[in-house]
Amino acid sequence: MGFMHPLREESAVNRRQQSSVTALAVVLSMLLGCTLQAPYMHGWDLAEGIANRWTGGKFDEKKLSSDEAAVYKELGTPEAVRFFRTLQTRQRVYEWVYLKEEQNVWFVDGTRVDYVTVDADSSMFTKESRETLQDKLTTGGILAGVVGGVAAGLIILVPELTKNN
Repeated sequence: MGFMHPLREESAVNRRQQSSVTALAVVLSMLLGCTLQAPYMHGWDLAEGIANRWTGGKFDEKKLSSDEAAVYKELGTPEAVRFFRTLQTRQRVYEWVYLKEEQNVWFVDGTRVDYVTVDADSSMFTKESRETLQDKLTTGGILAGVVGGVAAGLIILVPELTKNN
């Protein structure tokens, strides 16, 4: 039996953990990229330079709502599909872009609409919720920094103070 140095064994464990974390991060990012697509979209690629815009795919007609199916029968597959959320209720909004016909068709949760106020931020949180969360994280970060600084100071100073006594 050979002898394995403890540091080498530990680094092998760390490498395994790091590769597991990396693999998990890759899988999660892949899933996140696909979750904004509508369930009827297959084979669509994200367009470069335009957020939440897909091109070049096909639709699964069985998964289209009745409004979506009617538009699909009339105009066919759009050149691009964009994803938004409604400003107030955060419902899913899809814009089908027909470049040749110079027409855009909007759907809110599968229902065709002529007008909708959208937010380009695809988060499920409202603007107010995002701002509140950001404020809390900033405050929490500052508080954690202060507490960490005090704790570090105590760890350094307490031995020095007890030496003198």
